[in-house]
Amino acid sequence: METKKTVAIVSPANFPSKEKYEKGLEILRQYSIPFKSYVDFSKTSPGFKAFLLYELITNKDFFYIWTARGGFGSIKLLPYLDELLSDVKNLKFHPYLIGFSDITALHLYFYKKFNKPGIHAPMIADLPNLDKNTTKKLFEILFRDKNIYLEGKGYQEGEIEGVLLGGNLITIASLCGTPYFPYVDGIILFIEDINEKLYRLERALIQVIFTLGKEKIKALIIGDLGGEDPLNFLGNIKEFLPQHMPIGYEFPIGHNLKNYPVIIGKRAYLKIKNNKAELYQEKFFS
Repeated sequence: METKKTVAIVSPANFPSKEKYEKGLEILRQYSIPFKSYVDFSKTSPGFKAFLLYELITNKDFFYIWTARGGFGSIKLLPYLDELLSDVKNLKFHPYLIGFSDITALHLYFYKKFNKPGIHAPMIADLPNLDKNTTKKLFEILFRDKNIYLEGKGYQEGEIEGVLLGGNLITIASLCGTPYFPYVDGIILFIEDINEKLYRLERALIQVIFTLGKEKIKALIIGDLGGEDPLNFLGNIKEFLPQHMPIGYEFPIGHNLKNYPVIIGKRAYLKIKNNKAELYQEKFFS
């Protein structure tokens, strides 16, 4: 695959195992992706990690900043980034962040502060575990500017266009009531999570709804919930959502072998009819 989109690799939170990381780098090499690793596996403070991310996000030498793995810790960088980026007005032509799970905190931060989109997608240490079709789609979208098209199941019919925001549900809920939470009208909210009990997922989503105000949410998309039944989940929280809003579930987004990329902070079109849900986003740089 021919590309000039150079990648910088960082680990804003926890470090991956060296074995998984090296296997992930090998996949980048197989696809001829030029990259530079800034992961040294030494114990560093959130302030230092924030400074490294600041240096890279304001550097035009790279096209993408690809996270090595997720894990709790990304949220600790936010106050440091606020200080470091206090004089920066625009990051439109600077690297785009790739990652998911707890990296959601950084995606929402950059969207809130700079209206900057990010890519909710597998991290470097995840690459060896993806199925082949997911890997193919990932690199097509990142390096060949393909449009995004995902299918799920329909829970409540409708059609809507709006800004796609979301990510890891517990992480989103942890931003509620902070300066880093994006209060945006007309959003298509998407969520995913893993290793959380059903009642914790319900509580987190209700907290997000209460914080945003349900009138701001135009549609809901549910990805992988880590084995929890999405129909039970929806049945328990439906009364807190706007009536007649489009709702889809079992989208290939989240902590599984089929974790397809979507663009946080970019407009998307959702159509749900006859128990089929379809999500469409134009290519990243359209």
